[in-house]
Amino acid sequence: MRSLYIVVGVLAFAMVAGCGGDSSNDTPLKQGREVYGNICSACHGSTGQGGIGPSLSAVTETFPSCDDHIEWVTLGSEEWKLVHGDTYGANDAPIEDVMPGQGGTLTAAQIAAVAAYERVFYGNADEAITLDACGVETSSG
Repeated sequence: MRSLYIVVGVLAFAMVAGCGGDSSNDTPLKQGREVYGNICSACHGSTGQGGIGPSLSAVTETFPSCDDHIEWVTLGSEEWKLVHGDTYGANDAPIEDVMPGQGGTLTAAQIAAVAAYERVFYGNADEAITLDACGVETSSG
């Protein structure tokens, strides 16, 4: 029974720590990091190194346009196939695995933020250029 209380306590702490505060004060890259950690890291690894899904180190080569990257995350592989065919990215790589679309799970702002985060931290893209290209609004005081 004691271990149940510990588990409940840890879960309660995690919920408060993860959801506390006003997220409107978070930067877009912090929001992207949170989305990445909660959703994307399960397949792409905690540091974008890959796992079930591919490494994100070449994400800016795969998707030179942030708009295409955002569309890929929004649609996922199966819906992408319906719209664009059986390949994706600048090199027309064949779609061999399933990536779930996040359009029904995340807001457009969350998807843009996570795409920007992946491009900056795993694709080594310039932060200011990337935020602009991904259409991520930054608040400046």
